[in-house]
Parts: sequence; structure tokens; C-alpha cells
Amino acid sequence: MITAKFEYTGEDVVAYEISGHAMSDEPGRDLVCAGVSAVAFGLTNALIGLGLDEERVKLADGYLRVDTTDADEDMNALIYGLMISLETIEREHDEYLSVVMEV
Repeated sequence: MITAKFEYTGEDVVAYEISGHAMSDEPGRDLVCAGVSAVAFGLTNALIGLGLDEERVKLADGYLRVDTTDADEDMNALIYGLMISLETIEREHDEYLSVVMEV
């Protein structure tokens, strides 16, 4: 299962972490994994394009963590879009994806 965790301080997301593997199909045919990966990496690349320091991104097999402590208003809007996109995938595939908000 993939777990997408959003860490909050007050109303601000200060980090997001996506870990695990969906295993909804064989590698190369796993549409849940492909959808989560596309949304997460597209958003992370957009944040970097807006000025997020790449040093705040940690990446390994089945793991992505991004520190968004200093995110500006534009970045926060994109992060909110990531949350909505992942929650949409979760509604249809909750056996493969869990989205968690952590205060």
C-alpha cells in the first residue's frame, strides 16, 4: 500500500511524504502507482520550478519526502492540489492508497 502523509503546523503543510508500493497489478501495469507517481513528481517538479530548494527533496525507491516549511502562497496552492488529487485516487482505490493528515 502507498501512504501519502501531509504534516501540518497550524494550517500550513510543512512536509509531505509518500511511501510504499500499491501492488494493484504487476510492475509496469500498476495504474494506481503510475497515477500517484505522476501527480507527486509533477507537483514536486512544479515546486522546484517555483523556487523550492532541491535539498528539501528526499527520494529513494518507493519513497518521496518534501520539506515545504518555507512554501509561499503559490506553492501552498499546488500542495493543496496534490492533496485533492491523491484523495480522489484514494476514493476509488482505498485498498492501495491511504492519505493521512498529521497535525
